[in-house]
Amino acid sequence: MVTATMVTATRAGRAGARKSARESAPPAPRVDRRRARTRAALLDAGRALLAARGVDALSVDEIVAAADVAKGSFYNHFTDKEGFAREIGALVRRQAEQLVQRANAGIEEPAERMARALAVFVRFAIEHHDGAQVLWRLNTGATMADAPVNSGLRSEIQALDRAGELQGADLETGVLLVMGTIVIAMRHVLEERVRTAPETVAANTAAGMLRSLGLPARRARLLADRAAREIFGEPVLAG
Repeated sequence: MVTATMVTATRAGRAGARKSARESAPPAPRVDRRRARTRAALLDAGRALLAARGVDALSVDEIVAAADVAKGSFYNHFTDKEGFAREIGALVRRQAEQLVQRANAGIEEPAERMARALAVFVRFAIEHHDGAQVLWRLNTGATMADAPVNSGLRSEIQALDRAGELQGADLETGVLLVMGTIVIAMRHVLEERVRTAPETVAANTAAGMLRSLGLPARRARLLADRAAREIFGEPVLAG
């Protein structure tokens, strides 16, 4: 008979064995650590540079100078600057999407998830300025409804349709309406002359987005206001 005590003891034993294995594992070779630092320095430098201008206006010489590494180091990690830029774009997008997933944990309604996602992206733009700039500069092909990067959004639109709340828009149009609203809201809150609070921008644009997808005005307003209030009332976004 397996008792709770035995299960606990077994788990503790396994945890101890894993801990011992970790403690006895040799540290990563110095060359691997140096390689990882070089790659991180290149990506950090590239992110800042790509936030200021497009990849076509950027040279490898500028990237390695900003990263303070030898030019040959760049080609040890990346084939060309286009591939380098794609990797930075993917990293930033994953960072933002992870924040959306965290904010939407436990949220069941697709319309509410989309409103909260918009609020997260707006707050992301405020707290991660360079990342926001990179997102809209490296957006080639991302407007296609069937693009792999849009699989999550596509699922949300389809769920909204199944719930009977997608009115007057097909899948492609729904994806474009959500993406377009989020991108414009992110850009807008970073304009120097904007005086409207970011959470108000998030609430108003989320309400408009949900209305454009077919939700009744009162419901769209309720979901949008709640999303902005909750997202902007939480601790500073990490990541």
